Amino acid sequence: VADCMPDEPLESAPGAENDLVWQCKRCGKRYATRGGLAGHGRFCTGGNWSCKWCMCPELQTSGKGPGPEGPKTLCHACASRYRAGHQSAPTVDADGKFVCEQCARTFETIGALGGHRRFCDGGTWRCSWCAIKYEDCNGKGPGPEGPKTLCSACSSRFRSGHTGPPPQNEDGQYVCDSCSRAFDTIGALGG
Repeated sequence: VADCMPDEPLESAPGAENDLVWQCKRCGKRYATRGGLAGHGRFCTGGNWSCKWCMCPELQTSGKGPGPEGPKTLCHACASRYRAGHQSAPTVDADGKFVCEQCARTFETIGALGGHRRFCDGGTWRCSWCAIKYEDCNGKGPGPEGPKTLCSACSSRFRSGHTGPPPQNEDGQYVCDSCSRAFDTIGALGG
C-alpha cells in the first residue's frame, strides 16, 4: 500500500474548499479521502496484472483467484478450472478461440467454453429413439428413459403420447401413421 500512497494530497477537489484529492501513484485513480486511496491500494496492480494461464488483463476479469503459483495469480474463469482439477489453461486455436477438449468446438471466451463444458458429452450423445447426433438436432428433450434422452422432435412425439419413433420405409424416410406420406426427418414429419 505504501508505494501507492502519495505523501500529500494532489490538489483541492473542484467546487470544494476543504476537500482534497488523493491520487494513486501506480494507476492514477483519484479518491476524495486518504482512506479511500488506502483501500484501493491494497489491491492496485497499476494495470500490470494478467492471468498466468490465459493472459487476460485485469480489466477483462470479474476477479482474481488462486492458481498453482499462489493466490491471485489466475483470472476468475481459470481459477475455477484450477479448482476443478485442471492443470493448465484451456487450449486456444490459431484464431485465438478456446477449444473444448472433448468435442473440439471453439468459443470466443473462456466463460462460453465453461458454460458449454457443463453439458458437453464429447459428441457421444444420441437420441434413444432415432439415434440422431446432438449437432444434427434442435436440442434434447425428455423421454421414457428420463430427461434429455430424446431429440426435440422425438420428445415432441413422446409428449403427444407416442411410445416410439415413427416407422421408416425402405428408403429410410419416416412414414406418417395417419396419411402414409414419407418425410426425410422426424422434424418434417412433426409430432
